This record gives sequence, C-alpha cells and structure tokens, in this order.
Amino acid sequence: MENREEERNLLDAAGVEGRVLVMKDAGQPVGWVAVDLREGTLHLVKLNVKGYDFTEKPQGETLFILDTLMRSAASYGEDHGAEEIVTEFPDFFDFFRLRGFDVDETHAFTPMSTIVHYQQGNM
Repeated sequence: MENREEERNLLDAAGVEGRVLVMKDAGQPVGWVAVDLREGTLHLVKLNVKGYDFTEKPQGETLFILDTLMRSAASYGEDHGAEEIVTEFPDFFDFFRLRGFDVDETHAFTPMSTIVHYQQGNM
C-alpha cells in the first residue's frame, strides 16, 4: 500500500503487524487484503472488496477480485518465505475450500504449493 499511514491504520484495526496489498482498476482501489507473516505461515487477516459486505456468496467481478487478492497474498507470502497459508474467516470458508484449502471449525489452511506453483523448463 502506497499510503503508509492508511496501511498502519488498517493493520492496527486488524491487530497485526503485516502489510496491506491493494488491487486497483484504472488507478482506483477495488479491494485489499491484510496479511501477516508469522513463523513461516502467511495469515490472511482481512479481505475487503469495495461495495461487498460478505453476506452473500461472491459472484462475477467480486469473485474475481477476491480470488486475485488471495493469489496476490500467496505470491507475497512465497516471496517472503511462507510455507503455509491460513485464514480465520468462518463465514467464508467455502470460498477457500473451492480453491483447495482444508477447512475445520476455526480456520482454512493449505500449503503454499496449493496456490503458488513452479514450472520447470522454458515457458
């Protein structure tokens, strides 16, 4: 996030030290994800999509933005040494389950390799 003061406010509200990754369209923010790296685990702390309140199943552009934010966070985690992704959004576990995460009563989790893949050879 370019505005460090705004980022700090979002992180303070979430109670974490991490970073905020912002997705923009035509220069305007459309969503963000707050992440925190702890002991080799990337924690997805908060997801936010402009105009979406998480009370209904995401569809269309909202689904695309959420998926992109999750994948961007995974890439960030991979770049910073994370081996696993964890989130604690109980009302949103189906979203993560459909992307290969395991889910229990308290969190969704998966190895980094579920989202970030390396390909050998030329592309």
